[in-house]
Amino acid sequence: MQLFSSKRVLVIAEMANSHEGDLERAKTITEAAVKAGANAIKYQKFTADELAERDHENYKLYKRLEMSEKKWLELIRFAKKTGLRVFVDVFGTKSAQSILHVVDGIKIHSADMTNPTLLRLLAGYDKPILLSTAGCYLNEIDEALKVLRSKPKEIALMHGFQGYPTDISDINLNRMKKLYEKYGLPIGIMDHVSGDSKLSVIIPLLGISAGATIVEKHITLNRGLRGLDYYSALNPDEFADMVSKIRDTEKVLGSNKLDLPPNEISYRLAHKKNPIARRKIRKGAILNESLFEFKRTKVKNSVSLYEFRGKKAAVDIPKGTTLAKQMISKKSHRVAAVIACRVHSSRLFAKQMQLIDGKPIIEHMLNQLKTSKLIDEIVLAISAKPGNEVFVEYAHERGIKFVIGDDTDVLNRLINGAKYVNADIIFRITPENPYVYWEGIDDVIRKHVSGNYDFSDCYDLPLGSGYEVVNLDAFERSHREGSKRHRSELCSLYINENQEKFKIQHVRPPKQLQRPELRLTVDTPEDLVVARTIYDELGKNGKPIRLAAIVKFLDKNQTLIKMNSNVPLGVSRIWIKNDPLRKNR
Repeated sequence: MQLFSSKRVLVIAEMANSHEGDLERAKTITEAAVKAGANAIKYQKFTADELAERDHENYKLYKRLEMSEKKWLELIRFAKKTGLRVFVDVFGTKSAQSILHVVDGIKIHSADMTNPTLLRLLAGYDKPILLSTAGCYLNEIDEALKVLRSKPKEIALMHGFQGYPTDISDINLNRMKKLYEKYGLPIGIMDHVSGDSKLSVIIPLLGISAGATIVEKHITLNRGLRGLDYYSALNPDEFADMVSKIRDTEKVLGSNKLDLPPNEISYRLAHKKNPIARRKIRKGAILNESLFEFKRTKVKNSVSLYEFRGKKAAVDIPKGTTLAKQMISKKSHRVAAVIACRVHSSRLFAKQMQLIDGKPIIEHMLNQLKTSKLIDEIVLAISAKPGNEVFVEYAHERGIKFVIGDDTDVLNRLINGAKYVNADIIFRITPENPYVYWEGIDDVIRKHVSGNYDFSDCYDLPLGSGYEVVNLDAFERSHREGSKRHRSELCSLYINENQEKFKIQHVRPPKQLQRPELRLTVDTPEDLVVARTIYDELGKNGKPIRLAAIVKFLDKNQTLIKMNSNVPLGVSRIWIKNDPLRKNR
């Protein structure tokens, strides 16, 4: 049976030396621990000669506290009959060997963290071990664990300062989190604040909130008598109060599951506002927030905006109808970023694999695409022409999906990439662009879906930061009806030349980003210098750089703008020249 479970806090009543060497007193304290609700009791078994030299100032006290082996066995059997688990602090091999066969677990005092003889002995047993870390360096804990783990067993690390009583500034609960992060073992708290303090019951609760699954607390019959180890001990009624609060704390902390519990679901159904159709919605229409108003209704459907936005109506929805799940088409759109890759370039060979801060340009771009919540898949559409194996290796190394196809039929590669992951919408961008307007990706996709468009883009951005969102069937039509030229890297040219056949939108970015004269793509050595300079200045934290910050930086550094401003416009500017929708903006 696993003792150190995270499902329920193990409460250990620490008797220490409160028994004062009297067996009957020890039994009485044990009974008090049972009545107070403890799960286990812990004794300290030692002989004076194992614990200290004869000239030690406390040797005589240790001698007085000794109990015979017969009495110890009687006490342990008595405790077990009450239903308590029994842990024992052992301070030497002799005292340990005599009771290991009857106890449920062992506590290793921090004083013995560097006692190799005792550690090796205890390592040979499969008894659960509580390992006190008080006053121990990490390398000492490391070495002790190496020894103790030679045979499989449960091990928990016990955190607590051994001062009597402990000052609250020495408790340092945050250290428990670090211990768990480093060792991955169950963590317990053994605090020793004054038993008279109001915090004596509260600190164990704080420890549980900080991750402790074991609480060890001193218990005594009457702290007012000031017997041995009275400083931090609780009276039986106080101990019972602590246990009660621990069980309440467990309920308050609850589960780490993110599912809503029944009471919370009932609250949701009673109070959440539901979507009500503002007008009649035809079957097949793309659902978005503009079609609905939100109010509490008698119908307790509680359909979330995120459950229907961008999906189609499965039936006609009359005006004033509360939207129900059965009215929403189960088929939803699937968006794939399909990126055409090939090393050939007339001005900068393998430009996508050029390095910025030690990483290929394509990797910077992919990291920006991964910020999107609406891009479901990323696929590399790699040219089959020799020399492009570098992209295949890159995809394999990083677990990226890819397809391989004809070098010149770029459009077909994009189509096959989308089909490979069952996507019906293609997010198109070229991989030589290290600074994408990533902040606007989801807005463009959302508007594309909700407006039921065939083609969407975000226009007038700096060259290399924009992208296109295109329905798969629109690209398939372009491939079917277009010529060889339309199937080249000019993938959206057919749509541009035949706008009457497609539903098109151009999403306007914020005004400060409407800077088409700036070049952020990497197509020439000059472009690469500019891109690297931008990253050296703005990319220090490793996170995607906001486009507004790049524009601001370039405006302050006109020499950088001039460095690549004379590069001739390429095919990427065809929309600007030929698009009638943009001429009068």
